[in-house]
Amino acid sequence: MTVLLSPTTGKPLRKDGPGVLTDGTERWPVLAGIPYLRTGRRELRDAALAAIDRGDERGALALLLRDQDDWARIAPPSLDEAACLADDIDGLTLRQAMERLNFGPVAHYFAHRWSAPTFLSALGLLETNWTDPPLVLELACGIGQILREVAAHGIAAAGIDVVFSKLWLARHFLLPDAPLVCADVTAGLPLELPEGAAILCHDAFYFMPEQERIAASLMAGAGERGSVLIGHAHNIRFEHGIAGRPRTPEEYAALFPGCRLYDDAELAHGPALARTPQELAAVEAVSLAWRAGGIGPTSPIDFHLPLAGTPLRLNPLLTRDSGRLRPAWPTPAFAREYANATYLEIDLPREDQLSGRVGDDPLTDDLARRRILLNLPERW
Repeated sequence: MTVLLSPTTGKPLRKDGPGVLTDGTERWPVLAGIPYLRTGRRELRDAALAAIDRGDERGALALLLRDQDDWARIAPPSLDEAACLADDIDGLTLRQAMERLNFGPVAHYFAHRWSAPTFLSALGLLETNWTDPPLVLELACGIGQILREVAAHGIAAAGIDVVFSKLWLARHFLLPDAPLVCADVTAGLPLELPEGAAILCHDAFYFMPEQERIAASLMAGAGERGSVLIGHAHNIRFEHGIAGRPRTPEEYAALFPGCRLYDDAELAHGPALARTPQELAAVEAVSLAWRAGGIGPTSPIDFHLPLAGTPLRLNPLLTRDSGRLRPAWPTPAFAREYANATYLEIDLPREDQLSGRVGDDPLTDDLARRRILLNLPERW
């Protein structure tokens, strides 16, 4: 893990006994191997530290599992419920854990994200701008689904999210070994990055406050050889009522001078061509790539197909309907959001073709690319 920095002083953090980090002036809790460096939560941080100091790691973990972001619509579980969840986690599926955390609609988003256009566009953005980085750092990484694809290719991955429980799920179900940090990047990046690192923020930047300040800190963090990749940033011109703080393509480009812009929908199918802000005036969402010296040579990589030998199973979102496979959307809102995922509708394959491994035959690989077959976590 690279050096962690205090979000308030910027000084390096070091261990200060079990489950605690310090910069010499302030202390921060570490639970399940995840440092809690979120600012604006002093009372919660102090309560977690007090529990750690008295040897009550279970109680400290329960406190942090209840912490939410500013967009949460459902109350978190009670303290007792959170503690029981921590006790039970090794016997639960990912979906059961999200239900007990009261994730609500967010649980549907994460449970079926592997075949969503917004997930595939993240892979396309990485493929289009791949530079063989020594590390991919994802901001607002959620439960780590994009980073799981990166790590599967043997590439170092690290994640930051403002919600501790999402990182905790990532640790248990998707990313057992990757460095994960709970932090608010409005206060700056809480870690030092190796030269040439790629910083990714997908389907989240438009939610963030102080976007000018965050953009500046990301470009500074990337340095002279790194890159910043912002994916699925909603276009304020596309429709009214979009959550967060969306901007126009021109305004996103102004935040990252010299960046390349893309139609996020085009990236869902793989590498895509850069577009002008004028060409993107009416698209739903844009993506962008920035490097200090301008966008230079890239390396080929394929994130849309898992590595050979990866076990696959039928996408649980699909149902059999009159000789075809079609999505059975979990909610009307989910159906509206992903109605353009027409690649999920096909003639029903033979039963023996509804599972397999990558590389078994061309049909299996094609079904994997079309997200009919998925590489899901073992305890999905």
